[in-house]
Amino acid sequence: MIVKNSSTPLKSLYVIGGRVLYVLKASEFGFMSPLALFEKYKENFEGVSFAYICYALDWLYLTGCVELTEQGDISLCN
Repeated sequence: MIVKNSSTPLKSLYVIGGRVLYVLKASEFGFMSPLALFEKYKENFEGVSFAYICYALDWLYLTGCVELTEQGDISLCN
């Protein structure tokens, strides 16, 4: 769900996606593995499931905000 009135806004893909971008921008190299991204997300924000992070990564990939490197890391698009 991208936006849904009956659930908490903190579980919307807009919020989670924005926070994922924040975590990636704050990283030293601008890329990280999905599990490291999940751990950093939990350190900075209230926890969501790994599935929600994956949904947000799918949405960010479709919108051209992130890409997958050859090593399997998530990186920001320029």
